[in-house]
Amino acid sequence: MEVIWSSINTHQFAVVAIVAVALIVIYFLFKNLIKLALLFLLVMILAGGYFYLAAPKKSPEDLNRAIEKTQEQTAEIIDKGKVAYEKGKEVVQRGKELTNRFGKVIGGSPGRE
Repeated sequence: MEVIWSSINTHQFAVVAIVAVALIVIYFLFKNLIKLALLFLLVMILAGGYFYLAAPKKSPEDLNRAIEKTQEQTAEIIDKGKVAYEKGKEVVQRGKELTNRFGKVIGGSPGRE
């Protein structure tokens, strides 16, 4: 452990370079997520601006309604995704069972799973 600390203290430029490379790798991994967040922020700003320009006195109500509708639709999409995932698991399980039965019919080893 002392060797690691001493190498960090003596080679500070290497440590800075490794940290910089790690940050760049993290950036590229999360680049799509960052783009999606910026796009969502832009859409929210545009929606808020539209509601404000259309009717300045009603804009908070309209914006709250839009946010609630988005939350409801997101919850519905998540539920549909869970159902699709469960169906996919069932299909994979059936496929494994059919493959095992087919392998036994062809003459595979009886203990093989």
